[in-house]
Amino acid sequence: MSSGLQAQRTELTWLRALLSCWAAGLLAVKIAFPAGAVALLGPLAVTVVAYRRRRWLRGHAEPPPMSPVEGLLLAGACVWVAVAGVMML
Repeated sequence: MSSGLQAQRTELTWLRALLSCWAAGLLAVKIAFPAGAVALLGPLAVTVVAYRRRRWLRGHAEPPPMSPVEGLLLAGACVWVAVAGVMML
């Protein structure tokens, strides 16, 4: 199987994940302004990881394995947005 466009597909996947996370965070801010602003910390963490991963893919054909720090940051961002969503109910 050819992996000619794999780096581009992976980069676009990170971009989609980044945009959807920001959309969810901004909706949380719109729904509950003071408490919802806390939910923006999740998309900020995803932005940091996605930027680093997308930048790496521009220079290399194959993405490296995700580091434990990046994995914990992404998992923490997901948990943070979920907890902020539950608190807004």
